[in-house]
Amino acid sequence: MARNTQLLSLIAQLRAETGRSQEVAVGIDEAENLKVVLQRVQEQLYDDYEWPHLRVQKTVSLAAGQRYYDLPSGLNFDRIEDIKLKYNGVYQDLERGIDFDDYTAYDSNATTPERSNPMQKWDIRETGSGEQIEAWPIPSDNTQTLYFFGTKTLGDLIQEADTADLDDRLIVLFAASEILLRQKSADAQIKLKLAQQRLLTLRKNSVSKRRTIQVGLGAFAKRNSHRGKNLIVVS
Repeated sequence: MARNTQLLSLIAQLRAETGRSQEVAVGIDEAENLKVVLQRVQEQLYDDYEWPHLRVQKTVSLAAGQRYYDLPSGLNFDRIEDIKLKYNGVYQDLERGIDFDDYTAYDSNATTPERSNPMQKWDIRETGSGEQIEAWPIPSDNTQTLYFFGTKTLGDLIQEADTADLDDRLIVLFAASEILLRQKSADAQIKLKLAQQRLLTLRKNSVSKRRTIQVGLGAFAKRNSHRGKNLIVVS
C-alpha cells in the first residue's frame, strides 16, 4: 500500500487480484491491456478527487518589457487553486481577463508598448508558439513574480518503470473489479467493495469543496466559486 509504485509491480498485483498467472510467458499477450486499464483507472481517480500530496507551487518571474510567458511545467491548469503576484514583498490578487479598455490605459499593442508596475491582470493567449500567459501592464522592471498554487500534472503510466502518483492498492482494486466484472466473476463485487473501503480510508481526513480556479475554461472563476471536488488525504 504505497505511492510511487512501478507499473511493472502494479501489473503483478493486478494479476494476483484477478487470479492470473504471474509467469511472464503466460501473461505477455495481455500485459498491454492490463497497462491500459491501470492507466485509465489512475486517471479517473486523479480527475474525480483532490489529492493533497500532489499539490504544487510554481513560479514565473516577470521581466522588464516582456509581455508573454510560458506556462509553468508540471502544473495542471484545470486544477489551479490560486494565483498571486508577489511585488514589493506583498502577495497580491490578480484578475483574469484583459480587454481593449485595459489597453487604453496601458497600451501593450503600441509601437512602443507601455509599461507599468505592478501587474494587474493576466490571461492565456495563443501566440503562435503555443499557449502563453499575457501580463498586463507589461512589467517595467524585474521585481515581480507570479505564484501558482494547484495540482501537479499526472505522471505517465505507460512504461514498466513509470511510477503511480496515487495509492497502488486503490488503483489495483478498482482495476481488478472492472476486469472481473467483464468476466462475469463473482469476485468482482468483492474487489469493488475493497476498493471503495480503501477509498473511504484515504478520505477519512478529507476536506471537501476546496476552491479551484478553472484556468483552461475561458472566463475567470469568481472568488466565491467552488469546484466541488473531494479532498483526499492519504494516510
